[in-house]
Amino acid sequence: MDKDLIKSNEKLYTVREAARICGIGRSTLLRMEEAGIVTPRLVNQNTGFRYYDVANIHAIMLYEMLQNIGMKKDEIKTYFQGELKEDFIDVLRERVTIAQRCLDEFEARFSRRESTSFSYVNRPAVDCYCFQCNIPNPKDQIEYNYKEIQRIYSEGYRPYPSTPMFSVTPDPYSVFDGNMPDPFRQMICISVYPDPAPDPSKIIHFERKRGFSMLYHGNRTDMMQNGGAMLWDEMQKLGIKPMGPLFGIAIIGPFFDINIDSDDYVFR
Repeated sequence: MDKDLIKSNEKLYTVREAARICGIGRSTLLRMEEAGIVTPRLVNQNTGFRYYDVANIHAIMLYEMLQNIGMKKDEIKTYFQGELKEDFIDVLRERVTIAQRCLDEFEARFSRRESTSFSYVNRPAVDCYCFQCNIPNPKDQIEYNYKEIQRIYSEGYRPYPSTPMFSVTPDPYSVFDGNMPDPFRQMICISVYPDPAPDPSKIIHFERKRGFSMLYHGNRTDMMQNGGAMLWDEMQKLGIKPMGPLFGIAIIGPFFDINIDSDDYVFR
């Protein structure tokens, strides 16, 4: 080790020591170095031994933390390989938003009581396989959607986990005024990975949007018949006007289950 390259009071750690401190394997640490996520404080040119400092260890800890909140390796690498950029912040914000949305939705269901809450939320960007559903009966509609999802997955489309399924009602006022359209026109969107996709022409991309949201836990039929009017009443109180379609996100069972109790549904 070249002592002239380090401070007299600086403690350096071997690969084995740094890996132990961070709770990762030696091979994992070396792969992170190859990916440009961490650069050793010092490499002995004679022996090839690597030595890491506290800053390296903290960089590894940051990488682990970002992975734990759902960021992918390639997304994290953009931070470690360059300056902090807005696209990195956007991705990080989206991951945090998804986690917070899931927390709110599952807390509503675990409460075991009927509840309604309102907030502003960000809907993440997502690619979807979409199909029309014109069935007014909630139970029949869910069974139909369930069969369609089975077909989509059987055709080779892979589900994307952040927003598994949502519906889009083209004319929000037809729901906000408390009257169900006849037939009940809505588009069902199944989030999928766009690449590879058996038929890319069937994929619709939805941009990231911010909106006013109602989170409801209670009876399935009551929500589907009255939810739009409940949201509309709250928007009128606040002076908010819709700028586009109404999106409905259902967290049913783990995500979608035809056997869940009709009084135990969570909708956003």
